[in-house]
Amino acid sequence: MRAYFNSLLAIVACVLFAACVNKQGKEHFIPTIELASDNWTYDPAISDEFNQNEMDINKWYDTNPTWIGRAPSLFRTSNVSLENGMLVLTGKREEVADAPEGYHTFTSAAVQSKQKVLYGYFEIRCKPMNSALSSAFWLYTPDSVKQEEIDIFEICGRNDVDTMYSHSYFATSHFIIHEKNWAISDHVAHKTDYKLASRFIVAGLKWTREEIVWYLNGKEIRSRRNDFWHSPATINFDSEAFPSWWGLPSDNDNGGRFEIEYFRYWSQIKESNASYKN
Repeated sequence: MRAYFNSLLAIVACVLFAACVNKQGKEHFIPTIELASDNWTYDPAISDEFNQNEMDINKWYDTNPTWIGRAPSLFRTSNVSLENGMLVLTGKREEVADAPEGYHTFTSAAVQSKQKVLYGYFEIRCKPMNSALSSAFWLYTPDSVKQEEIDIFEICGRNDVDTMYSHSYFATSHFIIHEKNWAISDHVAHKTDYKLASRFIVAGLKWTREEIVWYLNGKEIRSRRNDFWHSPATINFDSEAFPSWWGLPSDNDNGGRFEIEYFRYWSQIKESNASYKN
């Protein structure tokens, strides 16, 4: 009987292992939403499980290479780390000697992909920061003519003035034409019955030529027609201060940790799934 039981355990282990390995012996993963398996493919070259000892410098910058953060919070590479199989972005109440003018009181963190992608399904499992310093996951395409941005989420994990913010999952899209001073900027504030910073959540975005769809824990929370977002974009995680939106952290809010367990990316086979160097 024991031999039979051990054999059964071995079979189960093999099945579970096979579920995470494709025919070429590479890892693959199942998204929390339903994607047609014959039309979408997991891309390990863009994805990251964050289970290394150090940041994969072929995939990521440990800051935003073109921006130092939203004043008064300053991005610092020392606020980015890999710990216990997670990417951790830390926000702190601290002063930095010789900080640029306007930057004081808080430091924060940013990570940006070195490659750009066009369309796909993007998913992370994360725990937002329990702070009014934001936790954010977004796609970004700036150039001299226009700015394209899809905010998969922006979260204020704690607000000691208006507790509504800690339950609000902001799903946003921006499109700006610089010379014409013309912009579209809209968002949906999806409300949850729990504080978003109180637990791990799964955030997803499906971006195709035809539509953009936002998901929280496998459920659709917003969709819109894709009128403008058709340029390769960088993948970004960051934490910012928002003094003119939900306000700076209270005196009792000293920052926190935005923890990301994984980032996974699937490309649509019929679409362009090439990656683009910055």
